[in-house]
Amino acid sequence: MWQLIGMFGGLAALTVIAGYYLACLGDTIAEETGFGHNIVGFVLLAAITSLPELSTSITGASLGQAELVFGNMVGSNIFNILIIGLILIGMGRKIRADDHVRNILSGAMGIAMAGIAGMLIVLKAGYSGIVLIGAYLVMMVIHYRFERKKIFSLEGPAPAFHFQKLAPVYLKFLFFSVIIVITGYLMTGICDRIAVTPFHVGEKTLVLGRTFVGQMFLAVATSLPELIVSFSAVKLGKIDMAYANVFGSNIFNMSILGISALVYRGNMFADVGIHIYFSFFVFILMVSIAIISLKYKMQNKIRWDGLAILGLFLLNALYLFNR
Repeated sequence: MWQLIGMFGGLAALTVIAGYYLACLGDTIAEETGFGHNIVGFVLLAAITSLPELSTSITGASLGQAELVFGNMVGSNIFNILIIGLILIGMGRKIRADDHVRNILSGAMGIAMAGIAGMLIVLKAGYSGIVLIGAYLVMMVIHYRFERKKIFSLEGPAPAFHFQKLAPVYLKFLFFSVIIVITGYLMTGICDRIAVTPFHVGEKTLVLGRTFVGQMFLAVATSLPELIVSFSAVKLGKIDMAYANVFGSNIFNMSILGISALVYRGNMFADVGIHIYFSFFVFILMVSIAIISLKYKMQNKIRWDGLAILGLFLLNALYLFNR
């Protein structure tokens, strides 16, 4: 067990380094192209940092493990919102309510995607995957048009990728993105071994199992890129990019459920247990608090919104462990 934990720690350290450089390169791309930190974080960084979830979920779906797929996706989303809670607790006084209104749209879209996924579980519809993918594409169009009105001024220069000027930046971004994907995949394999490896607590021998590990260990492993990129963005003073990365990853993760359903042999939304609803409700509550924190100006030194998000995360972990 300790050898597995050591391997996990080494890969996590590599992810920390790659995630920091991704945030720095994303900041450069946002500044030089004119697309802005919000849209770069919401689309580009969110897609890159969610690639580990995509690979692990497709693998789980191909093996017929519906519980693992849903646990990974919902657990990753819950951990992503925990990132915002930690940002609020650690750096909440630097966040001003009127500076990050655009992220409210992104957060609301995440709630909408979770609501649609919950309804599809109730309906047990065979077309659930197509519906989720279609909903994701619609929300991307809406978000792009919203950002275009807010950022892309007709009087200013049109945003461009500047391929020749920024070629080294794009290549470095691609390089560190590949590292993120590889480390995420390897950490997933290690987490799978941790799930079935017994360990001793006093006189008791425990095996965590895939249900608990899927939502906790696997979700944390695949969400580690979001954690590093978001905190690196905050350290660079780009809080908008951190929020956009988290909210964008949440929406992308819900679309991954749709992609996985297309790979799954049978009806994945009919094979998942009803206990997943508790985690869905926790996620919706956590996002709601995160959105409120963007509009409600708190004067207290203690960020109760961040502590509430942390408390909901621990409540979900306790529920899963007791099951």
